[in-house]
Amino acid sequence: MQADLSPSEALNKLKDFKEQFSVHNRKYKSYASGEKLFALPHQSYPGLTKTRNELDKLDKLYTLYLKVTETITKWEETPWLEISGEIMGMKEGIEQFLKDCLKLPSDSKKYPAYKELKQRLDDMEIVLPLVEMLGDESIKDRHWEQLIELTGKDVPYQSETFTLKELLEADLLCVQEDVEDISDSALK
Repeated sequence: MQADLSPSEALNKLKDFKEQFSVHNRKYKSYASGEKLFALPHQSYPGLTKTRNELDKLDKLYTLYLKVTETITKWEETPWLEISGEIMGMKEGIEQFLKDCLKLPSDSKKYPAYKELKQRLDDMEIVLPLVEMLGDESIKDRHWEQLIELTGKDVPYQSETFTLKELLEADLLCVQEDVEDISDSALK
């Protein structure tokens, strides 16, 4: 598969290739049965084996990519009022995804999906502790106002429909140290 495809294009192509491979593999098994039945010499198809191995590697990468994307999207819909009860599970989930990412075959690193996946996980690993800090009871309206001023983004923290996604859109990574300072000042 081409290394320069976007992850969504690659997912579609992978699905198509898996279907095509399935057809070829069924034919291979049928031919192997015929060879055995008629006592003919067994024909090997190294290209088929190589393709199976490649598809298995890509399937692992894109299965993890899809799982991470779906999980983070689900987390983003978490209402802010429920964050404190969910944040530990989110942090544990990111840790597990990072471990799974490291277990992927080494040649997976050349694909944009791997790079995007790894970057997203690394970013979430940094952002979730910041979210946890902002979810502390000591954070008051003035602290939120400081955050809004620092990020230049409207964070509707008083809204009942305020979700994690809206906070993540404020790009906390750019103001990581400032968020830590705000949290530290709130705790004093």
